[in-house]
Amino acid sequence: MKRTIIKDANILTPQGFQRGNLIIENGKILEVASPKMPENSQIIQGKGRKIVPGFVDIHTHGAVGVDFNHAEAEDVVKVADFFASQGVTSFYPAVLTDEIPVMCQRLAAVAKAKNELGCTAVAGIHLEGPFLSPAYKGAMPEHLLQKPDYNLFCQFQEAAQGLIKVITIAPELEGAVELTQRLSQEGVRVSLGHSGASYEQAMAAIKAGAASTTHTMNGMKLLHMHDPAILTAVLESDVYCEMICDGFHLHPPIVRLLLKIKGLNRMVPVTDSIMAAGCPDGEYVLGVNPVIVEGGDAKLKTTGVRAGSTLTMKRALDNLRQFTTLPEEDLYRLVSENAAQLMGIFDYTGSIQQGKQADLVLLNQNNEIDLVFTQGQITYYSQEN
Repeated sequence: MKRTIIKDANILTPQGFQRGNLIIENGKILEVASPKMPENSQIIQGKGRKIVPGFVDIHTHGAVGVDFNHAEAEDVVKVADFFASQGVTSFYPAVLTDEIPVMCQRLAAVAKAKNELGCTAVAGIHLEGPFLSPAYKGAMPEHLLQKPDYNLFCQFQEAAQGLIKVITIAPELEGAVELTQRLSQEGVRVSLGHSGASYEQAMAAIKAGAASTTHTMNGMKLLHMHDPAILTAVLESDVYCEMICDGFHLHPPIVRLLLKIKGLNRMVPVTDSIMAAGCPDGEYVLGVNPVIVEGGDAKLKTTGVRAGSTLTMKRALDNLRQFTTLPEEDLYRLVSENAAQLMGIFDYTGSIQQGKQADLVLLNQNNEIDLVFTQGQITYYSQEN
């Protein structure tokens, strides 16, 4: 039996911050805000610092020089180590549109990282493509886009060993609504994106089970007073909405507007990060595309179209703190609970409650990360801690 006590910490519970001891046993939370100090335990001095749930990123293409469309299993582990330093305890590597054999190889590499190399932070895979609209392709290679095809999805899912948990689909494509319904019934979250769908087409997909939207307002048709389009369906319905809070993809007032329209429990901060996250400006790739990063802003070298981000979840949290006047409790729940609820993993992560995984972030008085636990194991330890 392995037991750790974080002594005298300010713990974010569903009821708010509570002062006390957090007891971890065999990778799970045993007691929250407890006065107890069981013997034979590893003691970590909390010193009144905040403990919040580990962050969850459902949309990332890589970091620290690794692009998931080129990655081997060991590269996925490298990214997980970096993400831990940014407070992330669960993430969904995103594989985007590419040659079908390449996509299958990369899906298999992510599965190997989780199932053979023990990369527990990989909670699943986000398949971004190839069932997307050429008109809103963004950084997707148009000649590799496909019509929705369940058999092709099954080929991808077999390569991923069942790890594809979310897929982005353009709902206006022929067969998209039918595929949405089928995948939703199988437990795969369908996210609407890279789409020029009409309001009616988007609502049909939502009624068929679509659960979320990919990088809301980016890579989709925007609303007009005489053409409500997909965006109005997204805002009017109860689906979850990804938002990239880097200050480039969404202007800060737009972030505030989305939070006001959708409510705090339906917005999901994501990074949509590329291999340049954690790296300096320069030239990189995103799948088959050459990308140039200037001032932290990533764009396709050929067209200047924005291509993912260099964001981290820690910086997304800091930006939300700067962009909004939300209470601290709400900020931390935005980067953990909402994604966990969307992905159906809230039973074991996304909040600090007895019996859940010890996926935790210890923050100092300056809101910098001192310590991160993933399933009860220390995955990041600040030198200043």
